[in-house]
Amino acid sequence: MSNASIDEIQELIQKLSGELGEMSEAASRHIDDLHVAVNNVASHVLAIEAILALVAKKVEIDDAAAIEWIREKTAAYAEDSSEGSAAEGIAQSLLGKDV
Repeated sequence: MSNASIDEIQELIQKLSGELGEMSEAASRHIDDLHVAVNNVASHVLAIEAILALVAKKVEIDDAAAIEWIREKTAAYAEDSSEGSAAEGIAQSLLGKDV
């Protein structure tokens, strides 16, 4: 193998290394952006839960109808329909019921 071939291979390896580094940095930025977005969604959900929990204390809500609504909306995704979903537990908690 000639020195020119070795130099070309080394140059390609360095180029690949640089491109991999750039891809890694881009992925890291995307993960950071996703983390911020998830935190924003979680903050909004928590605020809505707080308001709904206070409303539920003042307004009569049919607990069974709320659970049935959740089951209807999530039936296609339920692994085991005999087991309560996390959403059902959260709804019961917001309604002030023991789970």
